[in-house]
Amino acid sequence: MQIPLEDSLCYTMTMATKAKDKKLENLVEQKVLEFLGDPDSGLSLKKSFLSKLRKNIAQKNRRFVSHADVLKRYGFR
Repeated sequence: MQIPLEDSLCYTMTMATKAKDKKLENLVEQKVLEFLGDPDSGLSLKKSFLSKLRKNIAQKNRRFVSHADVLKRYGFR
């Protein structure tokens, strides 16, 4: 089955538009951060959090959960 040229062109233009939208979105985000700065800049982590983080990283049997599984678990997929 051959896809009509108009449909192919429309699909190509849509994909190009989405790519441009994403590029523009990233550019705007970058410029806003440059203008306003990073709101977390200069903040430090609590010692209790760092301790838990180090303990968690050191565990040999830590379990990783994929992004897709988290989305399913909380009903986003």
